[in-house]
Amino acid sequence: MIASECFLNQEFLEGIRKMSSRMVEFSGNKGVIVHHNDADGICSAAILSKLCENLGINVEMVCLEKVHPILVDRIHNKYQGGVVIYTDLAGLAAKMISEVNAGRCTVWIIDHHPASFIDENDSFYMLDSEVLGVSGDIFISASTLNYLLAVSVSEELKKYAYLAVVGSVGDYHDRSGGILGFDRFALEEALSMGQVKVKIEGARERYYIKFFNEYASDVARRLTNLGTVGYERKGYRKGIKACLEGFDESTIAEAEELEKIKKEKFENAIKYLRNGGLNIEGYVQWFHLEDMFSPMGVKAVGEFCQLIKDMSFIKEDKYLIGFQNCSKYIPDLGDVEWSAVKVSGRIPTLLERKVLSGEAPGYEIIFPKASQIVGGVADATHKIAAATLIEKGKEEDFIKAFNKIVEDELNASVKSGV
Repeated sequence: MIASECFLNQEFLEGIRKMSSRMVEFSGNKGVIVHHNDADGICSAAILSKLCENLGINVEMVCLEKVHPILVDRIHNKYQGGVVIYTDLAGLAAKMISEVNAGRCTVWIIDHHPASFIDENDSFYMLDSEVLGVSGDIFISASTLNYLLAVSVSEELKKYAYLAVVGSVGDYHDRSGGILGFDRFALEEALSMGQVKVKIEGARERYYIKFFNEYASDVARRLTNLGTVGYERKGYRKGIKACLEGFDESTIAEAEELEKIKKEKFENAIKYLRNGGLNIEGYVQWFHLEDMFSPMGVKAVGEFCQLIKDMSFIKEDKYLIGFQNCSKYIPDLGDVEWSAVKVSGRIPTLLERKVLSGEAPGYEIIFPKASQIVGGVADATHKIAAATLIEKGKEEDFIKAFNKIVEDELNASVKSGV
């Protein structure tokens, strides 16, 4: 048992059992782990790789910032006959992945974002916390989900509880002062094994990770810099290695160099927005960075939105959306013929409170609908943070669709008396 029956709801517990049994049955086979490039995605990949190793599943690693039919097809063609395990992404794109897969591979999705419904079968199974009634916004990170799955297979894997804590902090699940729900269960496991110390600073908890001799927030920032700023140089691979072996001096030096690159590019982008680069339309404030952040990965625009969402020049009552051109080079897959734009959204704190209280629609409603209208691919949405890929040239169409959806949702709330 990974926790008491009273703590884990039966549906969630059964989902983990089903996923673990499928993995055990696949022992001795081969495949690939497809993971996101931020701290949560990197910690998830590290935990999952150790679970696969424990089960004798021989896996390679592919890091993606977003899923897209072109990328999915290339991966499933390469690993035909094996298992493709998506983690910290892909839940909302399950239907698309199933269609592109066309029976070539066994597919498992282990995600904490809202997901699209799909008929599961022996070769396609999704373990998604949101589908099972647990908020991936607040109560469970992808790292924690992978940790719970891992320890349901082998108690030996409890030694990686500290990575669930780092991943949860990396996804800002401590924003209310401390991590909650299943994230906190993983924290308590780590505390019981002496992996973590909790320190109180003001009204906030900070988590000191003994394995790294650093706070979780510092480790998470370093991992995200390696995976995001250093995406094209495959910095996420060094991040995964560090999760399991610790940071060596060269990796720390590289992360510090990447932090300086990010800081300079973010400062230039803030100047650009202050000097007229921020557009205001209806319920939205938005900007397009084009190639300003190159060669950083497109996760950078989301990190940038998170940084600026409460700055003085940002309207506190409007949704914040940023666009960044996608590179035609995907580090683990090579060159790709596409013309894609990453769309990231964050919400200023004042509006965030309204979204969380149900007074305003959240991104988990708006982003998938707006993305579908313009033919995009949304695969990772929460109430207050979301992302999608759309075709270059459809940015203003996305904003128009976004505004109409917000208007419709607000009108519907008024009519229903909410």
